[in-house]
Amino acid sequence: MTKKWEIDGLNNHKLFCDSAKLIMFQRLEHLLSAIRFFFENETVENLHLVRIALRRVRYSMELFISCFDKKKFLIFYKRVEFLQDFSGKIRDLDVLRQNMNSLKEEKFRVTKTIFKRIGEEREKLNENLKLELLKFIHSKALSNFQKLLY
Repeated sequence: MTKKWEIDGLNNHKLFCDSAKLIMFQRLEHLLSAIRFFFENETVENLHLVRIALRRVRYSMELFISCFDKKKFLIFYKRVEFLQDFSGKIRDLDVLRQNMNSLKEEKFRVTKTIFKRIGEEREKLNENLKLELLKFIHSKALSNFQKLLY
């Protein structure tokens, strides 16, 4: 079994761009798997796993930009960046809710109205994110980028 940072098939004899394609392929497959799992079970943790997968794709892309067609690459990169930022807004609300619960446990007064507003905003953002994720997995940007990996 490989560790999360290890890439199957990678070895010292592969050329840089061949290695980049292999790494990007696996990172992208992991992201798509995380998105599918999130749609099957919409939990805070599963959304966080999508966000982590987005980060791994994005930051790997930043390392390997020289290996790909710039135009297709940047179109896809901007979609990944947008999804990472958008999911970060929801994650911020999840962390805020956790922090507010901690304050409540320490006998600080936190009104139900605040929790309600946080929940409403989170739900609205979550619904929009689901739409964006659906658009992403069916996007031309994704299919064009995947073609660069073969």
